[in-house]
Amino acid sequence: MNYRIAFLTVDWNYELVESTLHGLKQYAEEHEDVQLCVFDCFGKDVDTPNSRSEYAIFDLADLSRYDGVLVQGNQVVLASVREEIARRIGEAGIPAVTVDCPIPGCTLVGIDNRQAQFEITEHLITEHDAKRLVYVTGILDNGCPEARQRLEGFQAACEKHGITPLEVIPATWRTDDGAKLAERWLSEGREMPDAFLFANDEMALGMIGALEKNGYRIPQDVRITGFDNLASAELSSPRLSTVSRDNRKLNYLAMETLMSKIRGREPRETVMPHGVVCSESCGCRESARPEYIRSQYFNQTRFLRSFYIAQNQMAEQMFEASDLKELARIVEKNKQVFGCDKVYFCVNDYYYDNYDKTQWQHDSETFGEEMVLTEWEDGEERQVRFPTAGLLPEEVMERERFLVFYPLHYNTYSIGYLAMNDISEAAKMNLHESIFSFLEIAIENVRKKCLLRQLNNVLDDLYVRDSLTGLYNRFGYKRFGYQIFTAFMLEEGGVQVFFIDMNDMKTINDRLGHEFGDSALCETARILRESCGPRDFIMRYGGDEFLVIASPKNKRLQQDIHEAVHALNGGGVPYELSLSIGAVRLERGDKRTLDECVQIADAQMYEKKNQRKASRGETAR
Repeated sequence: MNYRIAFLTVDWNYELVESTLHGLKQYAEEHEDVQLCVFDCFGKDVDTPNSRSEYAIFDLADLSRYDGVLVQGNQVVLASVREEIARRIGEAGIPAVTVDCPIPGCTLVGIDNRQAQFEITEHLITEHDAKRLVYVTGILDNGCPEARQRLEGFQAACEKHGITPLEVIPATWRTDDGAKLAERWLSEGREMPDAFLFANDEMALGMIGALEKNGYRIPQDVRITGFDNLASAELSSPRLSTVSRDNRKLNYLAMETLMSKIRGREPRETVMPHGVVCSESCGCRESARPEYIRSQYFNQTRFLRSFYIAQNQMAEQMFEASDLKELARIVEKNKQVFGCDKVYFCVNDYYYDNYDKTQWQHDSETFGEEMVLTEWEDGEERQVRFPTAGLLPEEVMERERFLVFYPLHYNTYSIGYLAMNDISEAAKMNLHESIFSFLEIAIENVRKKCLLRQLNNVLDDLYVRDSLTGLYNRFGYKRFGYQIFTAFMLEEGGVQVFFIDMNDMKTINDRLGHEFGDSALCETARILRESCGPRDFIMRYGGDEFLVIASPKNKRLQQDIHEAVHALNGGGVPYELSLSIGAVRLERGDKRTLDECVQIADAQMYEKKNQRKASRGETAR
């Protein structure tokens, strides 16, 4: 692949983005020398921490690694995000193209929004004698001229025909804007205008639904128009009159324009043709194509039936997952929900390695330096760590020619990202975002579940261990001592039990203080740990007494302990450590219990301790 292209977009208008991606994929399929990496998210038109976490996907694209970048500028609603994109394009110094919204350093490709809105407004005036007009805008103050150009087209048509608009109402492109405007209009008891003209289909469809719910007929009581010609506009009843543009062709053309720039030609701004759909909602006769409705209904019904079954199955499996490895396997098994051949589930290294948020990197809203990818090939697990800047392991990037990257985050902190090698049909029906919400909640559920398990293990460990030495305590003896004793007898044909007492502990405490007494206890614990085997059980039996349940194979254990004590005393400690040890050794068939062995070893230890005192002229206890 000779050319690597980045495409940046925001999936807030699902139909537009889905048709856009198909145009780009078509170009990649027809040009084998092109690899296309799409960076998509569900960012909104408000600058909130959660929205910024979505837009972080653009940071994943290191533009210096690309030959060119294409931006769906009219979908990137936040001006601050577009400004940051422009800055990065300038730093990378690579050819760039933007769709329907000017961005510094980018060649513009789009439709003539002003002329398109002029034409549909003039149609209402001249063909339907509509003079009392209300226009509902998109976002006017975010630096993208698309909404303002459409408003100017409306105003120009009104001025040409000597009409003063009843009202121009600012709005934000959302379906709710149209529905809320209808409810407010009705609650105020205002007379209906001849027509409501909306800057996009979403708002127009919102108003149609709200008015019909209240008994109003379109177009008999009021005419309504939109802009974009979404599939939902044609499927609506009445069919929505609107402006049509072919997003698939538009973005294919944008790719051609970008490739011309990459090859050294500097194309001018390109204007894509548009059309005006004069249909039922404005009073024209053109209705939805029956064959199109049948096809859409059949395909959507069939898809939704299988989709919801598959999604519910995946959700159940996800919320039962015990760790991220299992969750990655569930994603791979349910890739049909995502609508692609391959799903790459990439998790930040700091997230994967430590479920405790307090231990994460300072800026946990961004991606880590490395990603962890868990895959299954023919049932075999494969875990790969790779630099985040590479997006995916090198061999995967060499293989895939079309990839779509989506951010994974919970609230404001980053989890990682998901990469897909195809376009999900769910995206067109506003279902894609719900899939990612399921996944993100499931990931957070796994994190909390694992963290709770870790904390319980810590608490459990504290319960069975002595706080000073870290060795097992009496609770640990009851829980594990008997098990280990039995396991050695069954698996190794015997067992050793040692009862150990520190000599002269009172002298150390009285002469040097309890701090050195504690030090002597800890040194004894260290010596026992280093002398014993990994399966051996070691406990602080009480005060200055210790118990060891050991493998029968280590016949030098008592000698190793005494040698380690001798080495410690020769190392300059301010006290002399000395241990009295009683030992019992059992062979296979010996019926003595652990408690009996402890009693015998304890008696032997005291016998040696008394012998030591007697040899030193001390009074035996």
